[in-house]
Amino acid sequence: SVRAMLLPGFGVLRISGQDAVSFLQGQFTNDLRLLTDGRTQVAACCTNQGRVIAIVRFRQTDEAIYALLPADLLGKLATHLRKFVLRAKVELLQAADLQVGAILTGDAAAAAIAQDAFDTAAQTMSPVPLAGSTEVVTFHYAPGREVVAAPPAAWRSISGLSFNRTDPRAEAQWLASDIAAGLPHVFASTSEQFTPQMLNVDLLGGVSFTKGCYTGQEIVARTHHLGRVKRRTMRFHLDAGPAPALLSHLTLEGTKVADVLMTAATDDGVELLAVTNLDAAEKTLWLEDGRGAAPRPLPYGL
Repeated sequence: SVRAMLLPGFGVLRISGQDAVSFLQGQFTNDLRLLTDGRTQVAACCTNQGRVIAIVRFRQTDEAIYALLPADLLGKLATHLRKFVLRAKVELLQAADLQVGAILTGDAAAAAIAQDAFDTAAQTMSPVPLAGSTEVVTFHYAPGREVVAAPPAAWRSISGLSFNRTDPRAEAQWLASDIAAGLPHVFASTSEQFTPQMLNVDLLGGVSFTKGCYTGQEIVARTHHLGRVKRRTMRFHLDAGPAPALLSHLTLEGTKVADVLMTAATDDGVELLAVTNLDAAEKTLWLEDGRGAAPRPLPYGL
């Protein structure tokens, strides 16, 4: 079985040109030379101080490299990267001709069938000048979950979904699944607040410690080699009430020990990820309004 949903809160950057790989190699934490094998790769873009501007998922096609990230950071990340282009033969565009959605699949065969359907639909369309392509880009996101960036007409043709009629509950469900899987996002309000290790990017295979230099590399490498990671992203659950604002504090015995990173309302409360002091792990923490945030396990060790 296959189920599709739209994710208007996400978008893609299209990076093309003969120097695209070498340029991105100097700006992101992962080794982008590995994209040639068709993988989807998690990576972070950092400031000189090692603070994460954005967490992206990369996928390379024959035409370009595509970066998937929250829509409210597309402009900021593109502006930041353009400052470093200089004489490199690189073009950065917000791929406004591609809309982002997800395919929830039961197995790999179902995912392949859905991908073929999108590719066939896209091939019948005329190129859109804004981004120069109508190709369909699939990000292998998580087991049973694929993210697809495709022209709106392809989404309507294959799934009947229209970006004029989106369901906010679908995106909340998507974020709740990310929280349960320990997959962090950085949004505009949390950009430049945390290092990759605080966000578990290294635990998700998003940091290469052998690739060489990139912006912020000195801080990230020093933290790794000295073993000075004192905060990690942890999962919590609130039984009821509204979702707390991002960067809200969680406390333990009256002392701030965590900052809220992500939230998602569910039928039985609120799921959240918070950047948390290691000595507060597996303990109930407290919001300013008196609600307790109960710890929940992640599918990987810290």
